[in-house]
Amino acid sequence: MKDLIYDVWLSTLPGVSAGRKLELSARFGSAAALFRASADELKSLFSQNEILSTQRAFLQKLLQKDLRRAEWCLKQAKKTGAVVIPMGCSAYPESLRTIKDPPIVLFALGDVSLLQTRCIAVVGTRRASPYGRWAAGEIARRVSLAGVTVVSGMAEGIDSAAHTGCLKAGGKTIAVFGTGVDVCFPRSNLRLYEEIREKGLLLSEYTFGEGGYAYNFPERNRIISGLSESCIVAEGAIKSGSLITAGLAAEQGRNVFALPGNINQPGSAGTNLLISEGVTPINSMEHLLQTLGIAALGFAQRTDLSGQERKLMSHIASCGSSSKQYILESCGLPFAESAPLLTCLELKGLVRLEGSQVYVL
Repeated sequence: MKDLIYDVWLSTLPGVSAGRKLELSARFGSAAALFRASADELKSLFSQNEILSTQRAFLQKLLQKDLRRAEWCLKQAKKTGAVVIPMGCSAYPESLRTIKDPPIVLFALGDVSLLQTRCIAVVGTRRASPYGRWAAGEIARRVSLAGVTVVSGMAEGIDSAAHTGCLKAGGKTIAVFGTGVDVCFPRSNLRLYEEIREKGLLLSEYTFGEGGYAYNFPERNRIISGLSESCIVAEGAIKSGSLITAGLAAEQGRNVFALPGNINQPGSAGTNLLISEGVTPINSMEHLLQTLGIAALGFAQRTDLSGQERKLMSHIASCGSSSKQYILESCGLPFAESAPLLTCLELKGLVRLEGSQVYVL
């Protein structure tokens, strides 16, 4: 880790992609060797390379050999308790090494061990419908109960619902930022930011204090998909960041799933388009879990149910999806007890109440 400052220096230089920086680093053997290269060596390389010859501004940044920003970043990491993870570190996730332009350095706040776990991404629009929020939260809950880490971007809407569904189930989640890891964006998610920092992991390739610039978010999406073996798009318009993530996931060889939606709902236009182009639709939670190779956790295995809740759930399971009135009248429990229990089962994600109907999840 003695050359960490040079990795941070190269990572934080503006002007070209992470992939291009890694190509340069590889030519000299390391970021440290690139930093120590003479001006003549660098100028010669840039003049002889057709692509690099157009990057004169970046060449000037290299020639300045200014470590002050890198030094500041390392001080900020120490101040905030963040971990700096370069590509050469064992904590760097193997899945990211294989993508086209992996981040040179990751800044992390929280449980870094989550980078070595099985991950699935759940993403979607900020303008989510109630159905989309429910689906994202339920998918994240089911996946996390099986011990899988949920990855998303902590944006409003679908992302927030996925992180929240995971945390409510006691699962682990990773939020990948398009800002510095110490910047809560959006500010409305401050409570969620703090909970993920405490129970999960906040991750970014951007320097401390960097704000939410529009061009950062499509770029960070490659990290969300790169960390994950599968990408689930719950809702998204045709031109949206979630579809960009889906495209990146497909390019990276990841599995992509999409939630079918109302054809009159703009937020479902993107997912319906993905399905029409061959992406696997999510027909049911059970089908999704089976396709992902995750065993569904039946209510009999749940440890968070009271005896009365278990009795009512057993009755509902035997009846199947049915009317609320029939279930409450035939369950063998007084109505004053069974009605609140039914609400508890819904809150625990075992049933869904829609009008007069009870649906088994």
